[in-house]
Amino acid sequence: MPVLLFIVGINFVGVGALIPVLPLTVIESGYPASVMTLLLASYAFAMFIGNPVLGRLSDHFGRRLMLFGSLAVGAAAHAWFAFSDDIVTMFVARIVAGFAAGNTGVIQAMIADRTAPEKRAQYMGFLGAAIGIGFVAGPALGGLLSEVGNGPVHQAPFLLAAGFSFLALLMTIRLKAPEGGRLPSHSAESGIYQRVRALLVSPLAPYALVSLALNLSFAQVEASFVLVLRDYLDYGPRETGWLFAYVGVCIILVQAFLIRRIVERFGEVSTVRTGGIVLMLAQVLTALLVLGMLPASGSPLVQTLLVTTGICFGYAIATPAISSAASRLAGAGTMGGALGMIQGFGSLGQVVGLVLAGPLYDLGGSQYPFGFGAAVTLVMLALVPSLTRPATEEEAG
Repeated sequence: MPVLLFIVGINFVGVGALIPVLPLTVIESGYPASVMTLLLASYAFAMFIGNPVLGRLSDHFGRRLMLFGSLAVGAAAHAWFAFSDDIVTMFVARIVAGFAAGNTGVIQAMIADRTAPEKRAQYMGFLGAAIGIGFVAGPALGGLLSEVGNGPVHQAPFLLAAGFSFLALLMTIRLKAPEGGRLPSHSAESGIYQRVRALLVSPLAPYALVSLALNLSFAQVEASFVLVLRDYLDYGPRETGWLFAYVGVCIILVQAFLIRRIVERFGEVSTVRTGGIVLMLAQVLTALLVLGMLPASGSPLVQTLLVTTGICFGYAIATPAISSAASRLAGAGTMGGALGMIQGFGSLGQVVGLVLAGPLYDLGGSQYPFGFGAAVTLVMLALVPSLTRPATEEEAG
């Protein structure tokens, strides 16, 4: 398990390095925000396709093989983007990288394969913490490297991402094959359409819809936050990188230290609700921040840190609780496919959210995407009572 978490952390250092530079690369090339968010959406859409495909293939051929292959493709795609100088090539490279990044369900299934059901929320939290570590170091490195070399601002950070993906690939050699990682051939017989239908009539259907709504909401943050920092604080890639490093610290605090206690106290379903409430309130406050309607207007950095903390805590609380509860409802033989499908619905929400975020920003500023995100989070909260609680879950209070 430590090796797997180390792989995740290494890989997300590379992914995190792209955050401060990718949106600004497109904007500073003269394209509107809608093109920038379409580029982000193309990556997310490829993840939507990749998650169920790689998850189901991992049920059939083994988790480690799918993880190894996806990391190899991701490393190549990042290197390709580093030397891209036109928008079409950038789109193609990001689509390939997005499909490879669809290994999230595979990684979650590897964790679920190796942990007892009652400890899954804790280990899903460790997964989030490993991602958070990547997002501490990655954005800071990406911001610093944006000023290195004579190439485009994105070149050095993307080469760093390729290097870290390759290092994570090498680390998979040390992983032992998960028990039961290779399943009988009939586990992969049904097509995607049949699997989606089966999911939508199963107890996991509400989890897929909640994941879709949560990621649709959070996509507004993903697409617009760099622009908020630019417009509100006049931040460039370096300063943005340091603030995103703070985001990573928040994720680590929640998912390494707090999530297990929260789940033990409230149960997984109530934890999803708690995270959603915190996220919605922080999104509303961000919209008010952009409009200049919060008190202490002379301290914009303090205000930004407060709303950022709320957004990070809300999303970081809800996400592992959804994955943990869903893994306990899914059968062991189909866990990779089930978690992959749920992650796929999350990616679909991300795609739709990113596509909408650009036009909403172009409509008049960041208050529109953040206000829309808060409304979607409210819809997600309305869906939470329909979540089926795992049989062994004990709700406190």
